[in-house]
Amino acid sequence: MNKKKISYKDEALSFLSRGEWKRALESFQKHLEQDPGDLRSRIKKAELLERLGNKKEAVEEYRQVAETYAKDGFLLQAISLNKIILRIDPSSKDIDERLTQLYMEKIRGSKPSQPLPHIPLLSDLKEEELRSLLGRVQFRTYPEGALLCREGEPGDSLVVIVRGEVSVYKQGPKGNEVWIQNLGEGESFGEFGFFLDRKRHATVKSIGESETLEITRNELQEIIKKYPRVNEVLEALFKKRVLDILLALSPLFAPLSVQEREEVLKRFHLHHFPADTFIFRRGEPPNSLYLIKSGEVEIFGENLQGKQVVLGRLRSGNLFGEIGVLLNTPRIGSARATQPSEILELYKKDFDELIQKFPNLQAIAKEISSKRLVRMKEIFSKDSVDQAKEPMV
Repeated sequence: MNKKKISYKDEALSFLSRGEWKRALESFQKHLEQDPGDLRSRIKKAELLERLGNKKEAVEEYRQVAETYAKDGFLLQAISLNKIILRIDPSSKDIDERLTQLYMEKIRGSKPSQPLPHIPLLSDLKEEELRSLLGRVQFRTYPEGALLCREGEPGDSLVVIVRGEVSVYKQGPKGNEVWIQNLGEGESFGEFGFFLDRKRHATVKSIGESETLEITRNELQEIIKKYPRVNEVLEALFKKRVLDILLALSPLFAPLSVQEREEVLKRFHLHHFPADTFIFRRGEPPNSLYLIKSGEVEIFGENLQGKQVVLGRLRSGNLFGEIGVLLNTPRIGSARATQPSEILELYKKDFDELIQKFPNLQAIAKEISSKRLVRMKEIFSKDSVDQAKEPMV
């Protein structure tokens, strides 16, 4: 029996590789009579039905497989088939609602011992929010070796891998590509450009054939207008995926373990500052330190001649305001948003508690503050300084 099953399937794949679509379809049908649960073969059958012009039958086959995926909790696979159905038959608008309903039923009925895979953003949405999102995602297919995005080019979409695997590379010190990691089904990339500066921070290539779902920031902003709670989900995703990386790269927080950084993440609070708004002024008490999510902040002070000196214009990912917090002294410089900005704030009382909880943080903080104070004195003692490389307030 097993030999016959394998024979029908292998036969179908052989016909398919030679372009004999009708014979391949007949062999797939024989195989599926014996193994109707082989969903990948059912998808191949649907593809062949479409190629042979039987679009109505193809849509029905895709629909049944999509519903099976959704019932089993495999939302990404269900969504990808949904996009194929809509390409063949744009009038099939009800399928988004049906898939969402089946998936949410699966979530509500799932047992702790059988957890569903967590999908960035999608898994944390409510039913009506998810339904709205499904209508706005873009489904894309890439052949083996295809370039999905290149480091440095524009990009503000969040990409989730539906099927296949991709490799992530960063540019090395000599201009060479350095492999970082591989990502598989359910994992995502593009968070930095999506949340911060609208640029790709890595090059991504498809290892084999792959499928992705893509949602742009503009599309999500439209959803947020109708469902404001989606923004809370986005903020949670930002803290989990992006802010943790920023902290891991920060000289102050890098020595902490992953678990310790999670404790730091919980204490950051997001604020919105209009353009030309002071975040703090010289002489004020050091109530917080800050991390820029988006926008720009200008750091400035006065040199020995009383002349205003710009120390830096900082953008996404930069930490500032830590010197006063570390040394518990009044601000020796000012910080002002030069454009509408989103700033993450860590209160001094929370930072003090973190130092008590993680003693090694205090030694690191003292070393950093001492070096920056020395550099700051050097800058302020000069007659003219256009811009320093680091903020030091």
